[in-house]
Amino acid sequence: MAKAQLLPETIEKQFNKALFKPGEPVCITWLGSKKYGYVQNYKKTNWGIQYTVESESRRYPCGIRIDEWCTTYTTGCILYNITQEIGSKEIAKRITNGIQPRGNEIVLKDTESPTVKVTGNDPSSRNRVATTNNTKRKDTPNPNSVENDIHVSNTRVQQRNTKKRRNIELDDAVQRQRDFLNGFVKKD
Repeated sequence: MAKAQLLPETIEKQFNKALFKPGEPVCITWLGSKKYGYVQNYKKTNWGIQYTVESESRRYPCGIRIDEWCTTYTTGCILYNITQEIGSKEIAKRITNGIQPRGNEIVLKDTESPTVKVTGNDPSSRNRVATTNNTKRKDTPNPNSVENDIHVSNTRVQQRNTKKRRNIELDDAVQRQRDFLNGFVKKD
């Protein structure tokens, strides 16, 4: 209950009333992946309104996220601000055209940009704060590589073009959790 006291009263009131009716298109996150779908129904729970959202023939139980505030149920959340920003007509158009967010666009929750204190021998560089650059790097081709590097091997894997995975155990654990949680999602 200490968390409920930290919520602004206006946000808490919004958690306890239905902001979306059945049939309305919304933007949600499910296990960190962004999706578009339609609200199927909603019900009152002890933590607020729980929505059932259908996306790609699957049903997801969802809480709601308003600004930086989120219900205690966070596995699936309706992104209220993004839904309002995009607009219901545009989301419905994207769903009709089969457009989902690119790939598995990950929505990071409650994260701040990392800061690094730079220290060194130069007194002017001390206590300066640097932030990381979030732009993606384009891979440049290796000038020494052969364009069509095909060779015969017993393993049937082209070793030179194969990327090695760094943490297979972590990837397996994450996939098992997703499979487990997807078992609770109703399929049509």
